Amino acid sequence: MSSILDACSPSNLLRNDRRRLRHFGVVQIMVGIINIAFGFPLYFAQPFVLAIRLWIPWWTGFLFVISGALTMLHVDSPDPRMKKLAMIFNFVSAIAAALGAVVDILSTMVSGVYIGKPPLLILILLFLYSVVELFIALLAGIIICKN
Repeated sequence: MSSILDACSPSNLLRNDRRRLRHFGVVQIMVGIINIAFGFPLYFAQPFVLAIRLWIPWWTGFLFVISGALTMLHVDSPDPRMKKLAMIFNFVSAIAAALGAVVDILSTMVSGVYIGKPPLLILILLFLYSVVELFIALLAGIIICKN
C-alpha cells in the first residue's frame, strides 16, 4: 500500500520516466477515441444539445488523440522539435479538455430537464473523461517541459 502512495507523491509523479510518458500517451489516445465514440450516439439521440451543436466530443477527441500520439513519439525521438510539439499539443489538449468539460457540464445542466437518461449519462461520462484528460495532459506537458 505504501508503494502506491509513494508512486503517487508529487515528487515521483513529475519524475521523467519514459514508461510513464508512454502510458500517459496511451491513456490520452484511449480517452480521445472514447470521446469520439460517445459523440455518435449522443448526436443521434439528442442532436440539439449544446455539446453536440459545438462538436465538442469530436474536436476534443481528435486533439486528445493527437497529443497522445505526439507524447508517445516524444519518448522515442530525441529531436528537440518533437519535444516542443508534444509540449504545445499537451497544453492545447488541456485547454480543450477544460473547455469541453465546461460545455459538457453546461449541456447537462441546461438539457437535463428535457433529455432522457441515456443521453444524460453520456454527457456526464464525457465530462468525466474531459476532466481525466485535463489532468493527464497537464501532467504530461509539465513532465515534458521540465526535462
